[in-house]
Amino acid sequence: MVVINNKKLIDKIKKFGIDDLEELNILEIFVKEIIIDQVISEISFSNEQISYFLKDFKIKNSIRDINAFEKFLFTNNISKELFTKKLLRSKKIDKFLRENFKSKAKDLFLKNKNIFDKVTYSIIRLTNFQLAKELYLQIEGGEKNINDLAAIYSQGLEKNSKGIIGPVSINQGHPLLKEKILSCVEGDLTEPFKIDRFWVILKLENLKKVEYNSDLETKICIDFFEKFISENSNIIIKEVRSI
Repeated sequence: MVVINNKKLIDKIKKFGIDDLEELNILEIFVKEIIIDQVISEISFSNEQISYFLKDFKIKNSIRDINAFEKFLFTNNISKELFTKKLLRSKKIDKFLRENFKSKAKDLFLKNKNIFDKVTYSIIRLTNFQLAKELYLQIEGGEKNINDLAAIYSQGLEKNSKGIIGPVSINQGHPLLKEKILSCVEGDLTEPFKIDRFWVILKLENLKKVEYNSDLETKICIDFFEKFISENSNIIIKEVRSI
């Protein structure tokens, strides 16, 4: 893992003016950005790679010729040189986070697969147990639909979506709700169970097991990267404010 040169960064902050950065409320942003600049400073690309990055960007943004690219630069009020620098900076960040956090990302996924799975479920929340039991029996017996009843009776915000929640992370929400979801298969309806002051009727609509792929790997790596930058930023800001 790369080592942050705190003294070098603090000297740079002092040069820009600590008080001014504080007054403008941009000290934290500034510190994070100069940390990023430092950790990616040793990363470089060949001319062939740079050409590929530019070509790939143009393809993905439907920029088909030089005139279209010039129009893009004009519309975004940016020079080609500055645009290229910004593009390469993002590529350097991507390379850094993959080189430093790729293995950690895979380990996190393997140890915590459930938190990445996506679930869609329907619920009704009621403070009255007898009513909850009555509605459960109507749904279980096929007399009524849980979503129609949720729109009428549910006392939570899900009332506005006819009781439907999701797709959301299976790890989102109350631990007991997660436990119930994991004990169900698609289509299962639970008897009323209590969470805090509510009696909850739950129906599992869909559970999507997330596979580990490049997009998910990138997302987890970005999370690790942002945490790494924030932690080091906090250390430096604390030192700066003590000067």
